[in-house]
Amino acid sequence: MSDELDNVVHLFREEPSDRIKRQMAEDWEMAFLAAGQSLSVPETATSLRVAVSVMSNLVRGHHAVGHITEEQRDSLLWWLSTGTHAPDEIQK
Repeated sequence: MSDELDNVVHLFREEPSDRIKRQMAEDWEMAFLAAGQSLSVPETATSLRVAVSVMSNLVRGHHAVGHITEEQRDSLLWWLSTGTHAPDEIQK
């Protein structure tokens, strides 16, 4: 993925909801499809879950040392959690 502005995930300025969770699942799937993978493949889904776990630990670490607020931590963890649930959402 590049850093082009048309290739970023836009975080919604509204409360988390099932609609947003579904949209994020589709965004995760599109990113994997662009790399020649699909979240319907168990190994790919596992890779995503591992990556989300590592990124979540990084977010928690940044909060623990005061680099981000509790609100920022909670928000980032919610957005990352959409990756954990994305394979299940895609299968629906």
